[in-house]
Amino acid sequence: MLIIRDYNRNDLESIVKLEERAFEVGPYTIHMLREILHNPESYSLVAMEGDVITGYITIFPIDKLHADIESLAVDPDFAGRGIGKGLMIRGEEWMKKNQFRYSVLEVRDKNDIAIALYVKLGYIIKEKLHAYYELEYHGSRDAYRMEKDLELEQ
Repeated sequence: MLIIRDYNRNDLESIVKLEERAFEVGPYTIHMLREILHNPESYSLVAMEGDVITGYITIFPIDKLHADIESLAVDPDFAGRGIGKGLMIRGEEWMKKNQFRYSVLEVRDKNDIAIALYVKLGYIIKEKLHAYYELEYHGSRDAYRMEKDLELEQ
């Protein structure tokens, strides 16, 4: 059974391993993850099946209206089970509760699975970011900035 709960500091090592498994190119290092997950401004959730962390999401406020999904990762062994969708929905609930109007994210332009999920959840591509990433993925360093108006669902 899938459980989504708030992140706690004891989750860090499991998330480092998950990050390395989930991203072929450019996973966050333990230092980067510690910085984003332990930042007092951020809000993070983990997905659990039994005692295994199967996914996580971290959100940062940008300004009074916008919050950024800094990172979303799902363990490839658990892909296709609705974990990413569940984390996104719970993250958006937190954004609405904290009166953010827009959810913003960046995604590699070649990450078709993630893009399809975001579109299904109501995100639209706002712009293409050329050479956004340092490392190439499937021949590209580009990303899309996507946005969702959270008030359209209320």
